[in-house]
Amino acid sequence: MEPAIKSGKILVISRLRYGLKFPWSRSYLLRWAKPKIGEIVVFYTPSGELAVKRCTAFDEGGFIAQGDNQNVSYDSRSYGSVPIDNIIGKVLGY
Repeated sequence: MEPAIKSGKILVISRLRYGLKFPWSRSYLLRWAKPKIGEIVVFYTPSGELAVKRCTAFDEGGFIAQGDNQNVSYDSRSYGSVPIDNIIGKVLGY
């Protein structure tokens, strides 16, 4: 299985889909939504790396992110639940 988003693709991201945050801040000033199960989101992993994964479940204050290429994907199975404040935005297209 190949990754859904190939290297070198340009992503269109809605940074206001889930709320409003200052560019220098990782926490939301106002949050009006959270990702729906199945949406592809861009976020910072707990170790600070940028990731693009699918939201598959919710935990206490966080969500579970899984890659489409599950056999080799570095996702929540490796680093656990991701805080919702780590989300940058929703992927609208690629």
